[in-house]
Amino acid sequence: MKRFAALALLVSSSAFHRVSAQEWPRFRGPNGAGTSASVGLPDSFGPEENLRWRTELPPGHSSPVLGEGTVFVTGADEKGLVVACLARDTGAVRWERRLERARTQEVYKANGAATPTPATDGANVYAFFPELGLVSFDAQGKERWRLPLGPFVNFYGMAGSPILAGNSVVLLCDQQQGSFLVCADATSGKERWRTERKGIVEGWTTPVLLPASAPKTILVSGTYFLCAYSLDTGKELWRQGGVGYNPISSPFVWERAAPEQPLLFTCTPFHAEGGPMPTFEALTDENDGDEDGRLSKAELSKSWLAEHFGWIDTSRDGFIDVDEWTFVADGVSTKDHGLVAFRVGDGTKAPEEAWRHKRSLPSIATPLLADGVVYVVKEGGMLTRLDATSGKELGFTRIQEAQGQIDASPVTADGKIFLATTEGRVVVLSAGSEPRVLGQCELGETIHATPAIGGGALFVRTEKALYCFARAEKN
Repeated sequence: MKRFAALALLVSSSAFHRVSAQEWPRFRGPNGAGTSASVGLPDSFGPEENLRWRTELPPGHSSPVLGEGTVFVTGADEKGLVVACLARDTGAVRWERRLERARTQEVYKANGAATPTPATDGANVYAFFPELGLVSFDAQGKERWRLPLGPFVNFYGMAGSPILAGNSVVLLCDQQQGSFLVCADATSGKERWRTERKGIVEGWTTPVLLPASAPKTILVSGTYFLCAYSLDTGKELWRQGGVGYNPISSPFVWERAAPEQPLLFTCTPFHAEGGPMPTFEALTDENDGDEDGRLSKAELSKSWLAEHFGWIDTSRDGFIDVDEWTFVADGVSTKDHGLVAFRVGDGTKAPEEAWRHKRSLPSIATPLLADGVVYVVKEGGMLTRLDATSGKELGFTRIQEAQGQIDASPVTADGKIFLATTEGRVVVLSAGSEPRVLGQCELGETIHATPAIGGGALFVRTEKALYCFARAEKN
């Protein structure tokens, strides 16, 4: 892959607003909420309209984050792992650092080596690569430190992103074996604590903090359990069951829900919508050619299970046995799922379930909360609106313009909601009681990453490039 290449600046850089260094510092913005106070965002944009700049990137599913006048992105190609810093106003590459892999890990084709989103304190950037570990660079691109992590046991690959909490970097590493939560000093990279997540297997979520302004508690959504940990010590404070199996959507918090009673939301769909999983006996009767009571990948070559074999074969012995199959079959079929709201108080004591919604839930995208309404976007452009306090359904709409797969989480600012489909379309909706399509943009490039918002601009990462869209100033 050739070095990043930026197009010429298309509109005046003076259109950018002065912004805080913490405007969009992590996956889904401040505390993972997906919301921005930015104003003046365009309704309509595209390659020929309201495009500020376009900068080519190496492949990666990670999302952009915003520093002080900068944009940080990561990527990976056959030559190695990449962390880069772009000028926010022009898209010019300020610096680019390539890192050698500590190892090469095969992951499922829908994932990649640069899926976790970096975090920034405005000047420094903190990136996690499953094939290397955590690494930090300063504003000039000088490596500050690195913390080796892995190898990881996760057939589908890792996706949880690092977050900053004061002078700490927190990272969730859920996997098929040996899940843990780790906290490192943001200045030195020295590991402060590491907590084993016993009884919890793979998941792909990013934690949130409580309270956001002065965090004391880390809230984590994982397989079967929602957990809280002390930021200071890593001690598990509580765990709440009944939240589903293999979550991908990340948790989010509504601290203004009620005085002293924030709401925490988690979302995990029902994975067995196509019908119940067959029993192991039925599976072996049909596929166990050598009748040894276990199944090899070759024996499952004509089944959909062949493509996902490594997900079930957790022992890595090349065979699926009855215990491995039963664990996965039970997990996929669990009825304990849904978009669930919990009253969490100050986060130190076990929560209380407020409500649960089970219909039309997304496989990957995290729901969005704005002005007391939760927007749930499912593949195919299905949009459900729920009252955040009661869970009451406020309406259902099929957004024809957003049909197809949706991996990117919706984000909002300026009374608008931005949806990005994997096919490369960005749809702009009005927020509120009756969402309507304000505009759409066809980029023609696959989108997995969640957009970032800041300074009156929308940053959209595709498989090929990072785009910055902002209103052009009128003469």
